[in-house]
Amino acid sequence: MRKRAFSPVTVGVLPLLLVLGLPGPASADGETAGPATGTCTGRIHYTFSPPLRVTPRPTTTSWSGEYSCSSLPLLKSRTWRGSFEGSVKSVTGCLQTDISQVITPSITETDHWSATGSGQRTGESTLTGTVSTLPRQEGTRVYEWTGTVTGGTWFVGHHFNGNGVYSSLTEGKACLAGGEIEHNDGTAVVTFLPL
Repeated sequence: MRKRAFSPVTVGVLPLLLVLGLPGPASADGETAGPATGTCTGRIHYTFSPPLRVTPRPTTTSWSGEYSCSSLPLLKSRTWRGSFEGSVKSVTGCLQTDISQVITPSITETDHWSATGSGQRTGESTLTGTVSTLPRQEGTRVYEWTGTVTGGTWFVGHHFNGNGVYSSLTEGKACLAGGEIEHNDGTAVVTFLPL
């Protein structure tokens, strides 16, 4: 493997581009350097197998969705889009018995990034973290997600904080009344913190 030598100008300019939130140079495979920080908001779709019910049981929860993102403002904002997906196996139901319950000690999500207005992928991230939840009436669940970006080409090594909401009341079925929930939708937010 050949090592590349970077000129003093490149070494000085790249960190400045990242701090300003401007796009960095493209790599050989077409990916660009990610921003230094950012916040993403989006919609998320969940499926549960077997369906959720009041009594917790081993369940595979799968999710996917789309993010709209922007860098945390410094001198110039940068925007991009993302798609994400993941799944986890855990013992869960519509409600939880303890307000400090951790759904799972480790959860992994893969995010794919592209510039706003472009369908061309420019980066990706592997997010690994812990999810805990707070119960609300009728089984609505607020989740909190924290961890570190453990792989990919954007945000590697950054810590992130996330949260979101989904409801266990879908298609007229109330989980607390004995209904089973196969899927539902919600919102998702994740913030990538500075190194």
